[in-house]
Amino acid sequence: MTEPMSDNDVGLAKTMLVRNAEKRRRMVLSLIYAIIFGPIAGWLVSAAWFVLYGCLQGIEAYLFSPRRARVYGLRPKAAVLMLSANGVAFGALSVAAVLNAGVWGMACGALMLAGGILYAVINNQKSKFAYAAVTTPYLLYLITITVLGAVQGGTVIQAVALALVALTLIASAHLLWCSTARRISAQSRASAEAERRRIEAETSATAKTAFVAAVSHELRTPISAILAGAEAIERDAGANPATRSNAALIAEAGEMMRTLLNDLLDLSKMEAGRMSIETIDFDLRTLLARTVAFWSAEADRKGLDLTCDGIEGLPQWMAGDPTRLRQILNNLFSNAIKFTDRGAISLSVIPERRGPYWLMRFSVSDTGRGMSAQQLERLFNPFEQTQISTARTHGGTGLGLAISRELARLMGGDLDVASQEHKGSIFTLEIGLAEVDGHARPREDEMDETRALVVDDHEVNRRAVALMLEPFGVQLTAAASGVDALELLAANAFDVILMDVYMPGMDGREVCRRLRATPGPNQHTPVIACTASAEPRDLEECAQAGMTGHVIKPIDAGALHAAIAAALTPADEDQANETPRPSAGALA
Repeated sequence: MTEPMSDNDVGLAKTMLVRNAEKRRRMVLSLIYAIIFGPIAGWLVSAAWFVLYGCLQGIEAYLFSPRRARVYGLRPKAAVLMLSANGVAFGALSVAAVLNAGVWGMACGALMLAGGILYAVINNQKSKFAYAAVTTPYLLYLITITVLGAVQGGTVIQAVALALVALTLIASAHLLWCSTARRISAQSRASAEAERRRIEAETSATAKTAFVAAVSHELRTPISAILAGAEAIERDAGANPATRSNAALIAEAGEMMRTLLNDLLDLSKMEAGRMSIETIDFDLRTLLARTVAFWSAEADRKGLDLTCDGIEGLPQWMAGDPTRLRQILNNLFSNAIKFTDRGAISLSVIPERRGPYWLMRFSVSDTGRGMSAQQLERLFNPFEQTQISTARTHGGTGLGLAISRELARLMGGDLDVASQEHKGSIFTLEIGLAEVDGHARPREDEMDETRALVVDDHEVNRRAVALMLEPFGVQLTAAASGVDALELLAANAFDVILMDVYMPGMDGREVCRRLRATPGPNQHTPVIACTASAEPRDLEECAQAGMTGHVIKPIDAGALHAAIAAALTPADEDQANETPRPSAGALA
C-alpha cells in the first residue's frame, strides 16, 4: 500500500507537473538566450549549451511525465537532483560569457542569472525544495562571475559592489518568494475553509430538510383527520347550527395549520433545490370555479364583492400542475381579502395562443390599501411582511408570495405585481399550459359504486379517507397493514387501491411490487400512492414499484377525487389524449 505523501512532497509533485506543462516555453527561452549569447560566449559554446539544456529538459519531461507519476509516483530526491542539474546547466552560459567577453560578458551573465532567479520565484511557489534546488546554482554562479570579474581587471571596490548587488538580488527574490508563498498558502487555507463551510451548509440544509419532512409527515395525519372530520360534520344535514358552526371554525383552523405546514415544507425544498413541478391533465375551468367559490364565502364575510371574468371562454382540459396553480391562486386571493377592507376583488383570465400551448394570464386585483415602492421591494422576500403589524393583525409567516413566485418560475412563467398606496394592487400570474382532449374523462361526481381499498397503518387516516369518499358512493374497504392488504387483494376485486407508502413491516412499495408480480384479480388494478413526500426520487420509486398515481398528505378531498378519476380513465384513452407538455421557459 502506498504511503500518503507529505505536504512538501505534494508541493514538489505539483511543481514538477507545472514544469512538465511549460517545457516548450523553457526551450523557446533557451533558444533565445543561445542566439543572444552567441556573439558574447561564442557560437560553438552557445550551441553546445543549448543542446545540453535541451537534453536535460527531455530527460525531465520523460521521468516526471503525468503518466509515469500516476504509475510510479513521485521520487522527491530525483526531482530535487533534476532541478539542481537544470539550474547548473542554465547558469553555465553566464560563466562562459565572462570568460569570453570580460566585463560585458559579466554584465550579460548577471542579467541572465537575475532573469533565471525571477523565473524560479514565479514557477516554484508550491515547493520550497524546488525553489532552493533551482536558485542555489544561480547564487553560486553570481559569486563565481563576481570573482572572475575581479580577476579580469576589476578593482576590489567594484567586486564588492557587484557582490552586494548580487546578494541584494538574492535577498529580494527570497522575500518575494516568501511573501507570495504565504499568500498562496493563505488562499489555500481560505479555499479549504470555504469548502468545509460549504459542505457543512449543505449537510445542515439536508438535515433541516429531512427534519422538516419528518415533522410534516407526523403532523399531516392529525391535520387530515381534523379537516375530514370537520367537513363531515358540516355536511351532516342533521347537525344543529351551533355544531356546524363549530365544525366550520375547526376546519378553518385546520386549513391554517395545513397552509403553514405546506409553506414551511415548500420553503425547505426550495432552499435545498428539491422543489419540483408535475404535469397532469386537469379541468382548468372547474379548478378556477371552485377556487372562486371557496373564497367567495370569505369575501362575503367581509362585505366584499368577488367576481371573475373570462373563465367561460377558456379551454377546459389542460396539462400542467393543478395543485401548484391552485396554491398560487389561493395565496393571491387570501392576500387580497386580507388587505381589502371595502370594495371588490376580481379574477380575470386572458388566454393567448402560443403555437401548441396557451399562455394563461391570471390577474387578481383588489381595491385595498395598496403598497408603497419600498414595500414592493420587500414583497417577495421570504419571512418579510410589508408592515410590522401584519403578522400581529392577520397572522402568517410571510412565505406565501415568495413561494408563489418561485412556483410560477418553476412552471416556466412568473408572478408580478403593480400597486400604489390607497389604490389597490394587481397581481399577475403568467404560466404556459398545453390543451388536451378530456371529453371522455370520468368526473369526480361519477364515482358511485367504485370499489376502493385503502391501506394505511393509521386508523385516523383510514377514517379520514372514508369521510372523503363514502358520501360519493364509493364502496370502501380498509386494511391496516401490507400483509392484510395482500390477503384482501388476493380474494376480492377492486377498482382502485389507495396505498400508504411508509408503513411498518412491509411498506406500500413492496406491497405493490408483490401485487404486480402475482397473478390475481388485482394484478393490474390502479394503485395510488398516499405519501407525505413529494420528492421526485420518492415518486419515481413509487412508479417503479408499479404505482400509477399519487396524492400528497394531508390529503385534500379534491385532489383525491381527481387522482381516482384519473386512475379510472382507460389507458387507451390516455394515450389518445397524450399531448406534448410545455417545458419551463417555453413560452417566455
